[in-house]
Amino acid sequence: MTAEKQSTAGSGTIKPDRKIVKLYLAAIAVTFGSCSLQVPALKITEHSKELALNPFPPGEALFAAKRFATSALGTMRTMFASFRNGFFSKLEHKACAANIISLSLGTTIGWLSPFLPLLISADSPLEHGPVTDVQATWIASLLCIGAFGGTFLFGWSAEKFGRKASLLATAVPLVGFWGCVAFGTTVEVLYIARLLAGLGAAGVFLLVPMYITEIAEDRIRGTLGSLFILFLNIGTLVSFVMGSYLSYHLTAYILFSLPIVFLALFLQFPETPQYLIRRNRVRDAESSLKYLRGYTSTPDHLEMLRSEMDGLLVQVSGDKDSTEQHSISLADFAPQSARKALLIGLVLVSLNQLSGCFALINYTAQIFADSGSDLDPNMAAIVVGAIQIIGSYGSTIIVDRCQRKHVYIATSFFAAIGLFTMGTHGYLKSQHVDVSAINWIPVASLSFVIFIASVGLLPLTFVILSEILPPKVRGLGGSLCTAFLWTISFLVVKYFPVTVEVIGLHGCMWVFSAICLSAGLFNAIFIPETRGRSIEQIIHAMENNIKS
Repeated sequence: MTAEKQSTAGSGTIKPDRKIVKLYLAAIAVTFGSCSLQVPALKITEHSKELALNPFPPGEALFAAKRFATSALGTMRTMFASFRNGFFSKLEHKACAANIISLSLGTTIGWLSPFLPLLISADSPLEHGPVTDVQATWIASLLCIGAFGGTFLFGWSAEKFGRKASLLATAVPLVGFWGCVAFGTTVEVLYIARLLAGLGAAGVFLLVPMYITEIAEDRIRGTLGSLFILFLNIGTLVSFVMGSYLSYHLTAYILFSLPIVFLALFLQFPETPQYLIRRNRVRDAESSLKYLRGYTSTPDHLEMLRSEMDGLLVQVSGDKDSTEQHSISLADFAPQSARKALLIGLVLVSLNQLSGCFALINYTAQIFADSGSDLDPNMAAIVVGAIQIIGSYGSTIIVDRCQRKHVYIATSFFAAIGLFTMGTHGYLKSQHVDVSAINWIPVASLSFVIFIASVGLLPLTFVILSEILPPKVRGLGGSLCTAFLWTISFLVVKYFPVTVEVIGLHGCMWVFSAICLSAGLFNAIFIPETRGRSIEQIIHAMENNIKS
């Protein structure tokens, strides 16, 4: 490793940035409470990390909050300035083609919002009439159960048969989903459809980030990784629009074609170089890298190819028993660095789902109907879906141009503000306060939350997760984290309507707001900055952090 690379990797330890943590906590205090509150500040020594209650003086808290807001707004200005540069047009088409399956999954996820109200109405297309409220919650949540089982299936498949073959296989259950919707006439068939959708979702959530991480160059790895959420959101919007203007069956007939298109395009793509090297297929790995980078036989390209291959060979040889990479078990998480990466991943995916964004997307139309918004629920869902795409596109622009910690923390903070605002509107309405003059707040707040979360909070979860897991355990570790994600997702989606009945929609929004604040704090303290670092440097830094 060159001296420059060693410097890039840092001194080898991952330390929480005390200034960032203090600014974040001060911003929370000023926004959600009084400036004179006792704000927990992080007290850090070389050998310990503990929270000590050190109060900010009112003036210092206000000044710190202003600095935090200025930094966050500066990040957003960078994003909008980048829109004009047309950066997206330079992205590799290979990553876009791989994400067609993400687009297909997005249409599957978005199908529920426009058609669930139809299924529970008197105009239900099912032969036995409308579904009950209990059946409706099972239709919504069975996707997560299917995804839980599918996570381990595709995790095993990714190591046994490779990333490419496993990713191709994710199209099969998605075809099955649209077939059940198109030709099924009972609620039981819809249950099977949602289980199949979950099976496909598990593979897509696990394998697309994994495949992109292993084929991408370090300098654009974050950008290509964030395409996953962008295409997912585009698919969601497609379902919102088609569900509002096309019939139940016609929508299924049309969207049936998307996973088939993916199969036709992705067949020509190679296996990832990292996987091939771990299987001792070095010559195939070289051919794969040459195809992915577009290298020719010119001396410059040959030198670049040799250099990158040498780096991959060193990275893989760093794992013990490299000839037995296929024998992966929980014992491979014995190193403290691997356990820490897994723990961070589990917390990240939990915060991703408990932030409420996935539940809000599933029940978008219903939420707007219940909140008293003047806008047609389906039209409001389309507006939110469009804004979500803009946020996801913003993420592809800034993820490799700004510090990921700053983006994640800022978007978590602003998402919390949006959710808190929406909750406050719902609370005033529940207290019979006349809110007719501000009925635009639910649409505006939820649109803002989805936009800001799509910029950082949602996509960066999967970017960071795919980067911090060591290559040897990336398949199994990713499976465990994804399975945990779908477990939390099932609980959130299944019991969201029940929780609304118990504490009200406003109470749910406030809980989601508090979790978003916690997500930003967790990132500030525990997660390393990964932008511009190679996978080897990230793992090296985490290992040294454990030793220190």
